[in-house]
Amino acid sequence: MRFLNKTVVVTGATSGLGLSLVKALQKEGANLVLVARREELLAEIAKGTGAIYLPYDLEDAPERLAEWVIDQCGKVDVLINNAGFGEFSMLDDVTVETIESMNRINVLSPVRLTKALLPAMPTGGMVINIASQAGKLPTPKSTIYCMTKAAMIQFSNALRLELKPRGIHVMTVNPGPIATAFFKRADLSGKYEGSVASIVLSPDHLAVQVVQSAMRRKRELNAPWWMEASAKLYAVAPRIVEWIGKSGFDKK
Repeated sequence: MRFLNKTVVVTGATSGLGLSLVKALQKEGANLVLVARREELLAEIAKGTGAIYLPYDLEDAPERLAEWVIDQCGKVDVLINNAGFGEFSMLDDVTVETIESMNRINVLSPVRLTKALLPAMPTGGMVINIASQAGKLPTPKSTIYCMTKAAMIQFSNALRLELKPRGIHVMTVNPGPIATAFFKRADLSGKYEGSVASIVLSPDHLAVQVVQSAMRRKRELNAPWWMEASAKLYAVAPRIVEWIGKSGFDKK
């Protein structure tokens, strides 16, 4: 996979990892299609890049977004499902509205958007789903978020098998905490971001890793390595990981 002149759709393109991916893909010569809710930011980011953009709330029908993309581009070589959000709170305190919204944005919308764009994706195409280490290594105060990311990991795994005969690849990106505005919504107390400041990932560095991994058509990109190692240990010895990691889990 090379991105030169490839049509790449990026959701959640105006901030965090999404914005860093836009910058990294621009350097590779991709024809970018940017999707996010904030039109002013989209216009500013697209200025001078040749990118096209659409302000769109993914809680609305993703199929309409897919229709617009196909109408504008004809085909989609790469879809990056990046948009998502979390909230750090006990299940008792999470509103039903937040549970439903998080499932729509983190799971249902990317699944529906992928389904709607697959007919326009040629052989050699790729779907990149931004999941999370939270989908492998669950922690307290993020029950719904962990659930949605685990769903995206398994969706990706099954879809990879389905699409292999068509020559379309699926890659999952599972990062730990990233230095982005994610925490401003997820943790209103502002304490968690400070407590994990020494381990947060750089979105720009991670974006370069995503692009390089996609070029090699990797199955997964997991970062940081030690968190992935913890997730693998959790799969076989969950009690040990929960005991060792209790102090870290309780930072939220």
